Amino acid sequence: MRVANWRPKQVADLIYERAEQNANRVMDDVVEAAKARCPVGTVTREGTWSGQRTIAFTPSRGRNKGQAVRFAAKGVWLGRSPGDLRDTIRRANKPGSGNVRVYAGTYKINYAHFVERGTVHMRARPFLRPAFQNVKRTMLRTIQHGS
Repeated sequence: MRVANWRPKQVADLIYERAEQNANRVMDDVVEAAKARCPVGTVTREGTWSGQRTIAFTPSRGRNKGQAVRFAAKGVWLGRSPGDLRDTIRRANKPGSGNVRVYAGTYKINYAHFVERGTVHMRARPFLRPAFQNVKRTMLRTIQHGS
């Protein structure tokens, strides 16, 4: 049996593209569920950088060998308002790579892992892992079939 005008590369590309769209849709569901589960505090603090200082050193190798180098280190951002962590939850992907991820936090809101896993001073209040676990059961079917 012979199939006329069959284009395997175009068919494979179409299947891959649809699977990637469906994976993005699944991760959007994870983001939505994580935002719903994310704890929102009541503390509001004015935004300032703490520990801002100038760092100086003399490299022993490289282009600036023997010359004093100075730069300003920002320290830690102290500003907070309710919902900051929830607002940083997002999906990130590189089109065509098949790699889809969900992130929480930024360089200013850098405490997502403390909330998720807890510390010795604070109990864990997971929001990312449970959101992923809820979607995981239907994930493969959704990516393959889109529903």
